[in-house]
Amino acid sequence: MAGEWIELFNGEDLTGWRMRHSDRDHTWSVHDGILDNLNQGIDIITERVFGDFELHIEYLVPEDSNSGIYLRGRYELQIIDSLGKTYSYPAENGALYNQKCVDVEASKPAGEWQTLEAKLKGMVLTVFLNGAKIHDNVTIEGPTGGHLADDNPPEGPIMLQGDHGPVQFRNIRLREL
Repeated sequence: MAGEWIELFNGEDLTGWRMRHSDRDHTWSVHDGILDNLNQGIDIITERVFGDFELHIEYLVPEDSNSGIYLRGRYELQIIDSLGKTYSYPAENGALYNQKCVDVEASKPAGEWQTLEAKLKGMVLTVFLNGAKIHDNVTIEGPTGGHLADDNPPEGPIMLQGDHGPVQFRNIRLREL
């Protein structure tokens, strides 16, 4: 049975989040209910860890920018301005980075808000992007690159990639399963 939705981002400040590297400057800010990474900086991580869950998150990626959402801090769902572009490996918007391409193209153009809903149970992942199912019960092989550690723990944080370029997030919530 699913729990109640937990707001991971309160829209006012960085409460509940920490920087991946506390000894480096970061470019994250909060304004108007938006978590904004202004430039290439560092990743931001939830202080809490989660096992099996459903995640709802909205993001806006500018033209030619790149980011990612890391489930349990290890499995990246790619965020990138990729509409109309092709890649030689799984790296398009919504891809399970370096492991699996999306089943259907559901990206919006750069500069528009997009909605991603992911369900992770064990190592099985289902993802909807802008209402379209882009991954259906995919078994994750292991960490995807840029991850916190080389293991497959039953729990881990949500990590938002901040070291590749500007990106904005809002309405970040999670429900434990």
